Amino acid sequence: MKFSVAAILFLSLILGACSKSQPLVSFQENDLYGYKDKHGKTKIAAQYVQAYDFNENGVGFAFGKEGWVCIDPQNNVLLHPFPFDNGPDDFIEGLARFVEGKKFGFFDPSCKKVIPASYDFAYPVQQGFAIVCNGCSLVKEEEHSRIQGGKYGLIDRTGKVVLPVEYDSISDVDPNTSSVEVIQGDSKKAIRLP
Repeated sequence: MKFSVAAILFLSLILGACSKSQPLVSFQENDLYGYKDKHGKTKIAAQYVQAYDFNENGVGFAFGKEGWVCIDPQNNVLLHPFPFDNGPDDFIEGLARFVEGKKFGFFDPSCKKVIPASYDFAYPVQQGFAIVCNGCSLVKEEEHSRIQGGKYGLIDRTGKVVLPVEYDSISDVDPNTSSVEVIQGDSKKAIRLP
């Protein structure tokens, strides 16, 4: 029996899709969490204080000795998501924040770093842009923190600098006018975004 090259490629694609492993699910043992596969076989031993099931992109979020981490099925740490509201940062417009060497960047749902960690702080993406700052610091106030000092700029979802990090303040993007209000010294003005 002879098969055409197209038929062989089609069959290999179907077999590859059928054999794709299911995401790992968390389990609890002795007050710690680990991960098992769909057959109940332990893939990552119980070692985390909290753990979320792996997502459809094949990564999981867990909290342990290193704080919040994003891991692959072999328990390799891919990145450290910014902790927000007792969990890893939320995805907004497909991106969430991570921290590396005390700097902030952004990653996608497969824990791929999309925007390198190069800012002292970054606000979540809104309307396709994120306010970032350098020279600023997080100041703890009871259970929350606020940002103090520094210079602010604006980047887009790809990391392209839209406004340089040189302003004393930048407002959130106004969706009606696609503009932001900036303050630099005593000067205040509205800037229309591309």
